[in-house]
Amino acid sequence: MMSEMPIIPENVNKEDLDKELIRIGMIAELDAVNFYKQMTPLTKDEDLKAVLLEVAREEMVHIAMFETVLMEVDSVYLKVLADYSLTRN
Repeated sequence: MMSEMPIIPENVNKEDLDKELIRIGMIAELDAVNFYKQMTPLTKDEDLKAVLLEVAREEMVHIAMFETVLMEVDSVYLKVLADYSLTRN
């Protein structure tokens, strides 16, 4: 689990810092989704399972929010997504 910043902000190009922060946010949310989903089968309590799965779902919404912002500020990321989409059809 990530609990510390995996980059040194001062070492990141100022134009790229926001993009890196968004990516770090996405990574942290993905980590949280995996954590909650790994916990789910460990309990027999159905209410707790439901809570864990709901929290994981909420984290996935956060990932989508970060990705939406990333697409707005990172033209390279947007191009990669577009190219990938074209190769899948």
